[in-house]
Amino acid sequence: MMTPLKQRVVALLTAAMTALALTACSHGSSPSASGSIDVLSWWTSASESSAFDTLIDQYKKRNDDASVDEIAVTGGGGSQAHVTLASRLARGDAPDVWQSLVGGNIAAWRSAGAVGDISSLFSDDVKAQLPEDILSSVSVDGAQYAAPLAAHRANLLMFNSNVLRSAGIAEPGSGYTLNQFLADLDALQAQGTTPLCIGGADTITTAGLFESVLLATIGQDGWEKIEADRFDWNGQEVKDALDTFGRLMDRTSADDASRTWDEAAGRLAAGDCGFYQMNDSALSESAASNGSATGNAPVSSVVFPGTDGSFLMVVDSFVASSSTDNQKGADAFLSTVLDPGAQTAVCEVKGCVPVRNDADVSTLSAYQQQASQDLRSQTILNTISYGEVTSPAMQDGFFQAVKNYISTRDSSSFGRILTDRVNEGEGGPNH
Repeated sequence: MMTPLKQRVVALLTAAMTALALTACSHGSSPSASGSIDVLSWWTSASESSAFDTLIDQYKKRNDDASVDEIAVTGGGGSQAHVTLASRLARGDAPDVWQSLVGGNIAAWRSAGAVGDISSLFSDDVKAQLPEDILSSVSVDGAQYAAPLAAHRANLLMFNSNVLRSAGIAEPGSGYTLNQFLADLDALQAQGTTPLCIGGADTITTAGLFESVLLATIGQDGWEKIEADRFDWNGQEVKDALDTFGRLMDRTSADDASRTWDEAAGRLAAGDCGFYQMNDSALSESAASNGSATGNAPVSSVVFPGTDGSFLMVVDSFVASSSTDNQKGADAFLSTVLDPGAQTAVCEVKGCVPVRNDADVSTLSAYQQQASQDLRSQTILNTISYGEVTSPAMQDGFFQAVKNYISTRDSSSFGRILTDRVNEGEGGPNH
């Protein structure tokens, strides 16, 4: 029979399962480790697996007598990883450390009693080097439950410069609008080129595309209403956003419904389509699939039209199990995650931005250096599709609503699904 704790864990994670299916000296003292720890991650694509290996190497460099049993679970956005986690938690066999998204995900883990309080790793110096929004995203009631590693920008639009040039389309730049985007997609379609790639097999890609369109439609003021559970999911703005989203989906290939997010990134790099919307990890994935450094690939990017000045943030983090039998090893791993040198090393291969302000970004790409500046100067917004601004149940509802709209084009059912979740008390991350 499951204990009450395990029952709470499984109940809290059911929605998440459905929804998600250069070394530098550390500042201050760090825990050391020996023995082995299990570390679960969903970084399995070409660029992600290299990043995971880099993080493990950074940990081992700092802990000579330590070893890691890597548990890599395939599934965009952690879909299958959450299934694996729930199963292991239910049978009392949680990994020592696992990858997690932040915000609502951390609140759910903590509410279930599944993760440990790691506030001792957050010295005053560490806290001072983390942007306030990022520190808040891993904290519950003033305590920290996850070590943030790096940030990605979700409101990004990528394009293949060669494809656009061949079609006589100017590369998007500052001030690029949704109407211009739609016109460019039509021009590509008229020439027989797939306008927009999509990794439909990973729900996170279609949900992420709609999320960017929604942000472009409602702006930062609307996003604040979502965070406060005061947003009208049945309103005209949502219907307008859905209409635009539907027009974008009409310009994708039916075959892309069965392709993963990294396969879509590869197709963009290969010139099989003109555009692709995804968080900026897809930039590195496109480069990896193209066999070149990001700067030499034909893929470039622009902030998603209509969202200039907003940084829709996705944070990669790691948590420690509350029941680990190697606390020193888990703490040492999370201390590595928090190390500025380790963050830079990982971002060199993953295309992310180190979350620590004092991490060296001079070795990163021009895009990453600009993204690092934007993270610290623009308005930071938490994502819906990555479960940062919403509860796992609300995130699940968002995924269901987007999927349902793609098949039915019924905006009323979209609003009804999300309104029901809010009315059930499943809105923000602390629900």
